[in-house]
Amino acid sequence: MKRNKGQTPKYYENDKYEEFLGIESTEIVYNNRYNDDYYRYEPTSYSGLICSFDELEKEITSFDRLVDFGCGKGRVLFYVNQRFRCEVCGIEVDEELYEQALDNRSYYNTRFRDSAGKIELINGKAEEYEIRPEDTVFYFFNPFEINIFSQVIDHITDSVDKHPRKVLVMMYYPKENYRDYLRKKQFRLHRIIKLPTYEMDWDEKVVVYEYGAPPQREEFDIYDHGTAFLGE
Repeated sequence: MKRNKGQTPKYYENDKYEEFLGIESTEIVYNNRYNDDYYRYEPTSYSGLICSFDELEKEITSFDRLVDFGCGKGRVLFYVNQRFRCEVCGIEVDEELYEQALDNRSYYNTRFRDSAGKIELINGKAEEYEIRPEDTVFYFFNPFEINIFSQVIDHITDSVDKHPRKVLVMMYYPKENYRDYLRKKQFRLHRIIKLPTYEMDWDEKVVVYEYGAPPQREEFDIYDHGTAFLGE
């Protein structure tokens, strides 16, 4: 594949977007090489990514960190990092897909050199990933069964309770039992993003939930030799 950096393609130009990012992530992997609780790899379309993150343009910044559970070859990671310049992390249980994601990262880093150190890839189980205080956006494209999803969500709520912050959970093709579990855990519906083919398939949407709240900010002045609270 020719990997010349150029202008950002249009949302419907999937092949050109692959070339722009310098990756290969189009092929669907139908066979399940791990176990029945984990589903096949299928990348989110670029039109879906663009429409989804257009809606969140003012909410995601370079200070956020997105985690994609079941990242496959890493398309979501590279798109989000290129667009927002934020840190991203992909969790992939399939070793072959993980290796392809590593290859994609190598090509991507030669084109977007300021991304070095901002893209983490982990070969492991989603339910064993330890949520970090800096993780603020979580992406799911129907990657596994509810028994795994519920464990991941429990880890997210535990982390937010320990390290207060607002987090977003994005679900493409959301299953109703996923949504039921989020409501049970007191997640709030943030928005429903209808994708370009929604009128033909009502599942073509991204449902975004939020949990927690930004920490209270203490007002203080920083002096040369320490910190003094306002009014002191």
